[in-house]
Amino acid sequence: MRGGAIEERAVMGEGRPFIFPAQQTILSGRPKGAELLEGLMEHIMEGEDQVATPLDFSHVSFMDVSCADEMLNKLLLRLRSGEMEKRYVYLRGLNTSVLETIEAVLHLRDLSVLVQDGEGVKLLGMLKRPMREVLEVLLEQKCVTSGEVSTALGKNVNIVCNRLNALQRMGLVCRLRDGSVEGGGRQYYYVSLL
Repeated sequence: MRGGAIEERAVMGEGRPFIFPAQQTILSGRPKGAELLEGLMEHIMEGEDQVATPLDFSHVSFMDVSCADEMLNKLLLRLRSGEMEKRYVYLRGLNTSVLETIEAVLHLRDLSVLVQDGEGVKLLGMLKRPMREVLEVLLEQKCVTSGEVSTALGKNVNIVCNRLNALQRMGLVCRLRDGSVEGGGRQYYYVSLL
């Protein structure tokens, strides 16, 4: 089935959480968003490569659209650009109000991010159905090759590989190399952030 390297690295490492301070329960305005973005960037860049950093909103009771747009939109765009190398983020501890605000910003900006809640993992934001199907297989199996997803979905392996690579560029999955394969070429596997 899978090679030894895949079995050993089937779980993505978790970075040190970024916890929004308890004294800042209301996050409002672009200046606050810019300040938070600066702190977030510093925190994430101090962390290790190939880990997913949880952004913990447990202490946040309200966040307006301006703050969310300034902070989260720009953070996700930097992740997508490759500026932060192989560092990833996901959200947790969202109350309904904060979740709805973030979701509105993600829809407006055509972005997406993973959220961990009491029910498991869900995707927040915009992602087309074919990409969602691939992501769902990965979230369920935690660590896969493009061939395994191809088999699970009954889709062409090249199409699946393209979708997995796109998910990796979006910061929704981590792609790791597992050496070479017989007949030449490289073998990659994809790991769920959660």
